[in-house]
Amino acid sequence: MISALGERLSRWSERYVPDPFVLVLVLTLITAVVALFFGAAFQAQTVDGVEVAAASYPQRLTALGSMWFSEFYNVGLMRFALQMVIVLVTGHALAMAAPVRRGIRKMALWAGSPGAAVVLVALVACTASLLQWGLGAIAGAFMAREVGRVFAEKGIPVHYPLLGAAGYAGFLVWHGGMSGTAPLAVAQSEHDLVDVLGQVPVSETLFSSLNLVVTGSLLVIIPLLFWLLMPKDPEKMRAIPQDQLLDDEDAIELPKLSEKVHPIIRVLEDSRLLNMIIGVAMLGVCAMYFYEYGSDGWHLDSLNLVFLTLGILAHPSPRSYANAIIDGVKGAGAIVLQFPFYFGILGILRESGLIGQISEMFLAVSTETTYPLFTFLSAGVVNFFVPSGGGQWAVQGPIMVEAIDDLGVSAERVIMALSYGDAWTNMLQPFWALPLLGIMGLKARDIIGYTGFVFLVVGPWIMFLLLVL
Repeated sequence: MISALGERLSRWSERYVPDPFVLVLVLTLITAVVALFFGAAFQAQTVDGVEVAAASYPQRLTALGSMWFSEFYNVGLMRFALQMVIVLVTGHALAMAAPVRRGIRKMALWAGSPGAAVVLVALVACTASLLQWGLGAIAGAFMAREVGRVFAEKGIPVHYPLLGAAGYAGFLVWHGGMSGTAPLAVAQSEHDLVDVLGQVPVSETLFSSLNLVVTGSLLVIIPLLFWLLMPKDPEKMRAIPQDQLLDDEDAIELPKLSEKVHPIIRVLEDSRLLNMIIGVAMLGVCAMYFYEYGSDGWHLDSLNLVFLTLGILAHPSPRSYANAIIDGVKGAGAIVLQFPFYFGILGILRESGLIGQISEMFLAVSTETTYPLFTFLSAGVVNFFVPSGGGQWAVQGPIMVEAIDDLGVSAERVIMALSYGDAWTNMLQPFWALPLLGIMGLKARDIIGYTGFVFLVVGPWIMFLLLVL
């Protein structure tokens, strides 16, 4: 029954799910129209005892343009976007290292049936995403593609789009892992809400009993759901495309150096020794840093340093690593294109007051018990329009923590509830699936039907845990 439902949802998504870039353009228009008519900033209000009339529609249109453009290339947000791109490309480069890829190939051989195959992909994607979301995105994609190749070699039918959906499943758990943006942000000694929250160590968020239960249970539920979604009829399975069967187990082919290049330069560019010297030195920097700061030092910048270091150590030469980074940048191209548009949406949501209105709407019906639940739901709504954990926390976080003292809710629960909501609607929002889709040769509409089913099942489960834990 579940596999049949998954097939129906998949057929629906193939027909109605747009290209991700089209989606961000449509979301921009929807946000602008809703803000135009309902944005709190444009309504009649009282400021310092003085009645201020509602803005005229020409004034609103002008203000909307300013709101959108002011965030379109916001310096602070663009710094965050660069951090995210570095997370992605360093994760990609590490996943492309020969030892990692050989490991992926060996793991792909473990699966003996289509059901076992999709469970394996989901587990790899989720586990890698808990370590680093960029690594999860890439490792999940490579594992899914490699499993598709292995089953094609064996002559066993397996549903390739479902493997892709399982490879994207890591984005359902990433915000409860070691690269979770909101928990890492408040773990810094200086952050935007330090006057309200203080410094919140990851021991109270990522390593809390709440997160261990929520994330641990998802590691069981997600693979099980994908196992149930695998079609039983081989005729209903879609095989891996022929152009994805090309074997690239070895490292990315490097362009040949010109004969004019000096032998010393050749040695330097193709030297494992240079990678080892620099990599070990960087490893020492990481060790000293975490020795001094412990878990409090785990944030986006240190995360990028760790994976940059591991990637350099895993590759055989500086040229190999640089080439892998360049290959990763290709996968980040669509993200670079869409990030400014989502920042523009964020600007409209924030400056028009819509994001506050969404949060306050949930707050108005909340109690101490239900507030984490409604934080989760509101975060899920906002994430669909702003699929960036860091950007969402920067804007929605201050609003959600305002009620902590009034309702007596712990800050840690609110932070994690917002994190879970942000991750939850990734199963409907294909923005972060772009690198995976490029690697696997799929379209967003190929996988959203399946991830949408997981979205429907997992959401109520997380809400239940937020209420009872």
